[in-house]
Order: sequence, then C-alpha cells, then structure tokens
Amino acid sequence: MLNYPMQTLSADAIICGAGSAGLAAAYYLSQQGLTNIILVDKNEPLSQTSSKSGENYRTWWPNETMVGFISRSIDLMDEIVEQSANAIQLDRRGYLYVSEKQTLDSLDVYKSLDVGGMRVHEQVGSSYSPFQEESNLNGADILIGNDVIKHHFPHLSENITLAIHARRAGSLSAQQLGMYHLEEAKAKGLKHLNAELIDVLQDDEGVSGVKLKTTEGDIIIESRILVNAAGPFVNEIAAMLGETLAIKNVFQQKIAFRDHEQVLDRKMPFTIYIDEQELNWSEEDKALLADEPSYDWFLDNFQGGLHIKPEGGLGSILVKLGWAFNQESEEPQWDKHSLEEFPDLVIRGASRFIPELERYIGKLPKPILHYGGYYTKTEENMPLIGPMKTKGAFVLGALSGFGTMACCGAGELVAQHVLGKDLPGYAQALAPSRYDDLELLEHLRATALNGEL
Repeated sequence: MLNYPMQTLSADAIICGAGSAGLAAAYYLSQQGLTNIILVDKNEPLSQTSSKSGENYRTWWPNETMVGFISRSIDLMDEIVEQSANAIQLDRRGYLYVSEKQTLDSLDVYKSLDVGGMRVHEQVGSSYSPFQEESNLNGADILIGNDVIKHHFPHLSENITLAIHARRAGSLSAQQLGMYHLEEAKAKGLKHLNAELIDVLQDDEGVSGVKLKTTEGDIIIESRILVNAAGPFVNEIAAMLGETLAIKNVFQQKIAFRDHEQVLDRKMPFTIYIDEQELNWSEEDKALLADEPSYDWFLDNFQGGLHIKPEGGLGSILVKLGWAFNQESEEPQWDKHSLEEFPDLVIRGASRFIPELERYIGKLPKPILHYGGYYTKTEENMPLIGPMKTKGAFVLGALSGFGTMACCGAGELVAQHVLGKDLPGYAQALAPSRYDDLELLEHLRATALNGEL
C-alpha cells in the first residue's frame, strides 16, 4: 500500500456540498470578494438530489417569510437572465392550481401577502390570456366555473371548477443555473475538490478546518468558515460538530415520458391538482390490492399536489410528473431504489384531472425516466440558513422540494451571514436559532401550512 504524505491547504471558506445550494453559496461568497473558497463533494456537481429537480419556481407561497425569501431569489434569477442572455432557460408560464371542490376561501391566506393582485374571471371572453409571459405579470388569475376553464384549458376534466393561475412562476434549467454559479465562482478563484469530508476540525475558537479523504490520501484544509450545504447529509456534517439539525429526509419520485398521443398542449403551465383523491382502480384491481398487505395502501386516499408539465420546449413531446405523497422519514442513501409501481400510481392520479391520460394507464411508452431524490425538510417545511452553534459553522439546507427556486436567495443569505452583512427581514425566521424563539416558531408553524409539491 502506498503511503501518501498528508497535504495541508488553507481557505477563506470551505463549502461542503456541490448541489444547487452549495454552488449558489460559492457564487455569492465570491461575488462579495472571497477569492480563496474550496468546494468539497465526493460526487460531481449537481449529480445527486439537484439532478432530480422539478425545475420550477413560484412566488405563490402561504406565508410572508417564504414569499419574501423566494421573491428575492427570483429577483436574483432575473438578474442572471439579463447577465447571461437567459442561459438558465427561464420562462414565465406560471403555476396552474386546479380543483374540483376548493372554494375561494382557500385564497384567504394569500390576500394579506405580497404576492400581487388577484383577477377573477367567470366568463369566456374576459381579458385573461393563459400564455402571457411578460416579466411584470404578477399575482394570480382566478378562473371560476368549468366553462371558462375548459375554454382556456380544454385538456382539463369537466369536473374542474376552480383554477388559480399564479403568474410570477414558471420553469428553468436547474443544471444551467448551477453551472452558471460554478463557472462564475471559478472565474473568481473557487477551487473544487472531489473528496469526502470525514471530519471537521475545531479548537477553542470554533471551526479550524476539515479533513478530507481522497484516492491519493487525506487532506487537511485549514479555515475558520465551513458552510454545510450537504443536502440530505447535512446532519452527518452536523454530527462531526456534536450538533443535530431539526430535519428529516423523505424520498420523493418523478417520472418523464414521451407524450406520443399529444394529450398536452405544449404551452400549458405547470399544473397542480390540489385535491385529495382515491385512484381509479377497477373492481377486480381493488379486490386484488385489498388482499395484499404490501399493496393495500394503494387504495388509500392520496394527498393533493400531483403535478405535471410539458418538458423540453415546444418541439419536444416529453412530459414530467411528480407527486410527493410519501411522508416517511428515513436515513438517506446514495443509491436509493424508487418504488416500482410509482409510474402507474402517478399516471392514474393525473388522469383524474386530465382524462385523456387514461390511455397511458398500463401503456406508458418506453423508455420511462423514473427517478427520485430526498426532500430534506423541517417540521414547518422552511429552510435552515444561518449560523450553527459552533462558531464558524453555517448551514444551508432543508430546501425541501424547492432547492432550484430558492438556491439564489439561499446562497446570498448564507453569504450575508458569513460576511457579517446586514440581513433581510426574513433571515431570522430561516435561521437555526428560530428553534430558541418559541413565539416565532409557533407563528411559523401556524402560518407555513405546507406549500410542498
């Protein structure tokens, strides 16, 4: 066995994790003048959870903290669009929330939030246009009644009676955004190491560095700043500091397939069915499932939030679907196997509000892209961004299902914490220290609702 000498490096800051969050942290720290930043990950950038992104964004959130935070993140994405000639492929088709039974009461929570105006449309021929993508179009268009909904979205079920079209929302390329952050940070001096972080070094002043494992031997990096952006593995890094973060990991799945039957309008917005539902099994299937303990949960009532969108532009026939119905926390695995039956479950659920998708039940065209990633989340489903208990350690995590849309705001915010800059109004509610403020925590848990897709 070869014995390599221990190599020692130094850095202004170390970032653990090369996903969307870690790359954004590197970008915004480098933009603020830190030139000697080392990014550490044993995998390639954007290769784990970030590669499983739904690639969507919205300001339509059910509490003031998330509205302010995500709005700022989208402002920063808009800046990148201008700087890069839209290299991140951002569009503004919006989010379309559809329901068979929700009432306008469900909008009450948004009326006091800075999400923009609400325009109600109850008749065909109103001023509403579903395909406007102007950047200054905010708020939401509320379509009431199946006649006006079917006029604009004929693929939707006749049972849909309410459609909420949130307008400052749409899609982007998570990979292109991450690579933009990476390349710009490298141009300012960022170094990227493929290595496994195996220990965080400390002294009386807090973080003093990290120990890395590589194929050529161990490396010590001396630094007083560590940003823990390790995605599902943030608690593994926290444990090296003797800390535990209030997060859990829940595995969620998506599929993509080619819509050869051209069921979907390629210009349709990202569409979410917000109602709970039971799946449309035949009586024979129901009997078989009921007799099989490992599958009888397929007969349960599934939560709302199933979502679908055309993928790949007007010339593509690719469709992407997701449904975050799993609520079981687990220890994260690098190579987690997806639920084999998920494609059938999600296409059955989607056919509830897009009936023509029934033709794909049991007949999904191959190849089917079936993949999954972890939602790393807190109980109130809000991020953890800010100082940890150990001096010099900062966390950027718990971006549960919204890492792509939040990463710019998250990267900027953690950079502000690291550099001692003035903090925005939403910073306290997102910091780990919120768990020491019982009044704040109670408010967040009462207002955050879920917001999960």
